[in-house]
Amino acid sequence: MEAWRRKLGVVEKLRTMVDIKRVERDHHAKRLPRPCGITIHTGVGCPLACAYCYIYDMGFPGSVRPYPLTPLEMAYAIAANPHVAVGERGTLVAVGSVTEPFLPETRELALGYIAAVVEHLGNPVQVATKYPPPLELAKYRADVLISVTDVEGRLEPKAPKPVERIRGAGELVKRGGSATLFVRPIVPGVTDRDLERLLALAWDAGIRRVVFGTLRATPAIAARLRSFGVDITPYIRRLEEGRQVPIKYPKERLVETARKWGFEVLPASCASNILAHGQKCALCSWGPCGGVPEVDVEDVRDFLEYRGYRGADPHFDGRRVVVKVRLKRGDKIFLEQALRVPVVSQGKARHLS
Repeated sequence: MEAWRRKLGVVEKLRTMVDIKRVERDHHAKRLPRPCGITIHTGVGCPLACAYCYIYDMGFPGSVRPYPLTPLEMAYAIAANPHVAVGERGTLVAVGSVTEPFLPETRELALGYIAAVVEHLGNPVQVATKYPPPLELAKYRADVLISVTDVEGRLEPKAPKPVERIRGAGELVKRGGSATLFVRPIVPGVTDRDLERLLALAWDAGIRRVVFGTLRATPAIAARLRSFGVDITPYIRRLEEGRQVPIKYPKERLVETARKWGFEVLPASCASNILAHGQKCALCSWGPCGGVPEVDVEDVRDFLEYRGYRGADPHFDGRRVVVKVRLKRGDKIFLEQALRVPVVSQGKARHLS
């Protein structure tokens, strides 16, 4: 399979440039990607202390420590991950996750990670930020999610103001970069009140896509929001320690408002990454995004034979690939990441090894 051969070639090239044992112990080299891709951590912890943030409930600190891998090491970790497909139509890569990537302590490292992934792997890259995005992102063709909850940023007192973020995104768009308004999380009584102003700012900045994201609450998050004068209890049934509960807030009015402005409303952040890179994905039930990818069944057959499967007889029914053998979990995930359509295993295991 072409995607597998490309992956092996990249791994072979990069392994001469890094400390293999050190990198292969890192979780980026092992973690299972989700249908929306794989995340890269630029640091651990975050000092911004946004009222709705879930990372503190997960045990992450209120200060940031830059992630220990160098850019080349991170590129190798992603390429060496057996579940990740490498290349411009490979696994989607999202930068950030458990911190703000463009904090002063992590900004250059984040840019280094993005540059290394683009240069050595070629995968589509996306980054979510509460900072004005670095203009260098335009040359890397990285999709930028501008994260906002309201116009004033009153639930994010230590972050740059949303107006600054959106205007910065406008400068990126002028330079040929890609930016999407990321209204996440939707905080009832805050986001809905400010939506028209947020959309107006984004439209004036040249942004034409928007993603709405749900607030996930815990007892600690609910308490922090109360300290800011926001009560979310009408939208949740029960909160438990150690469990994140999505609030039940209807997005329909927000979506309708954005569409009236002329925005393309996307179902998830990964859809923005797909569209920004002119690609297609039908891997999850929210798609297809950009259309259904074409599948070379013979290429799939070659991969399965190389991996030792007999009688797999793959076929593509227009939305998913079906094989007549039970695949190992790792092979199934890699195939889905490379094809961007679901792979369905049927029948008993028939494997040579």
